[in-house]
Amino acid sequence: LYRAFDFFDKYKEDIQEIMWKNTKEKYGRDLSIGLFDCTNYYFEINYNDMDLVDENGNILEKGYRKKGPEKNHRPDPIVEMGLLLDNKTIPASYKIFPGNDSEKTWLRPIIKNTKRTHNIDKIIVVADRGLNTSDNIWFLAGKNDDKHKNHDGYVYGQSVRGASKSFKEWVLNQDGYVNDIEYKSDGKEDTFRHRVYDEEGHFKEYKKETVVFRHKSRVVAKQIQIEKDGKRNVKVITYQKQMVYYSQIYADRQKFEREQAVEKARDLIAHPKKYTKSTSYGAAAFVNNLAFDKETGEIKEGLTLSLDEKLIKEQEKYDGYYSIVTSELNYSDQKIREIYRQLINIEDSFKITKSSLEAR
Repeated sequence: LYRAFDFFDKYKEDIQEIMWKNTKEKYGRDLSIGLFDCTNYYFEINYNDMDLVDENGNILEKGYRKKGPEKNHRPDPIVEMGLLLDNKTIPASYKIFPGNDSEKTWLRPIIKNTKRTHNIDKIIVVADRGLNTSDNIWFLAGKNDDKHKNHDGYVYGQSVRGASKSFKEWVLNQDGYVNDIEYKSDGKEDTFRHRVYDEEGHFKEYKKETVVFRHKSRVVAKQIQIEKDGKRNVKVITYQKQMVYYSQIYADRQKFEREQAVEKARDLIAHPKKYTKSTSYGAAAFVNNLAFDKETGEIKEGLTLSLDEKLIKEQEKYDGYYSIVTSELNYSDQKIREIYRQLINIEDSFKITKSSLEAR
């Protein structure tokens, strides 16, 4: 089977189209909402694939295995894959692209081609915050007002810590939040183990608490800057619904993960020779004046390293907050979260390809 892949690769788009047409009605497949994400596959080789160029230096065909942002921070060349799942969480289409290409730019051609081959009128793309860019927002939804309705849509994750000052102020302002108790399938209140800390910030005990969906939302006219003719200088307005919610479970996890990173940062400051650029991942962000040797990856000598207390306090303010934005202005907060949570299914698909199908 694996030896035949080179042959099937020539007809991959035709195969995807035929599979969609032959299974759509039988299995009730639907792409009115599509789950999209990207992953990569690393190769244990030392050099990038060469591009095929003509006598004038123009690229005829790009090499695929290129060094890029590997998800596990490996230095090896990688190949990227964009994957789109339907309502049944069955792969509807995919695209392989070079490892040094930005995954943010591949959402548009993949969605555009899938709509054409699968005869899709409108699709609402669900993707994580890494694909939430101005160009991708405008491509899918455009101005998104009452006069412009012939467009697709999106449900994107939205970074809170990396958002604008006004957005973060809105998140931290407790006015407008609503508390909804979460229930399990048997009708009983859902609960979780809350991490309790003492006055000095040390873990004390676990306490059983009820899961509460604390949320609020608003519709805004958002100004974004999109690219045109190779320049990102075109300012446009698009209407967007922004939803933010607070999760004590999420807050506990963020605090715990930061504590581990800070503890590692303290050790790095005390013993810098133990660490390199790759082994200091996660802790490096909390260390002031940190610099690495470009050749060896080792920490440069003679530096005055210190813990970034300001960053720690800044991050603590946003523990537990998560935001989702959408073009669907009439969606309820509950529906926005429910749709976005489906993205976990695409992660399961990646795990299957890399483990059961031995793609990695």
